Formats: sequence, C-alpha cells, structure tokens
Amino acid sequence: MTIQPIGNMTMPGMTTLSMAGTENGDPWEEFSVLLGNQIKETDRMEKRAKDLSERALLGNAGVSIHEAQIASSEAELHMRLLLQVRNKGLEVYREVMSMPV
Repeated sequence: MTIQPIGNMTMPGMTTLSMAGTENGDPWEEFSVLLGNQIKETDRMEKRAKDLSERALLGNAGVSIHEAQIASSEAELHMRLLLQVRNKGLEVYREVMSMPV
C-alpha cells in the first residue's frame, strides 16, 4: 500500500500561496496578497451574515433563521482563523526581536 501526499488542500473560501502568487515569486509578497485576500473574505462573510440575520429577523421570505445562523458561524470561524494567523505572526516577530544580535 502506498501513501499519497496530501498536496494543496484548502478550506472552502481559502486560497493557497500558489493561487495568490505574484509574478516575481517573492514569498513575502505572496503572503501579503494571501493575507489581504483573507481579510477581505472575512469582511465579506461578516457583512453577509449580518445581512442574513437582519432579513431573517424581519421575516423576509426566503431567508430562514437557520441560514442566518450558519452564515454567522462560518463568519465567526473565519475570524478566529484570521486572529490565530495574526497571533502566530506576532509571536514570531517577538521571538525574532528577542534574539541576540
């Protein structure tokens, strides 16, 4: 039995570095593009969740409270992921800054 590599697996709505890539291949620029895209995606998901919640509470046809709750949960998970990336970035920065010269 052989084990196949996982390869490029992503979460729904997430992009990979190769998808966000730039033409000069600079990994820091690719990371900044990826991070910028994820911030925009998180903002879009939060706005959509808020809109669906408002429409569901007002009783607009076609929007159930379940849809609004699912959208809210997805937006919350996306925000938690983004915060963890930020926290790891700060942790790495602090570690590098505390290294002796």
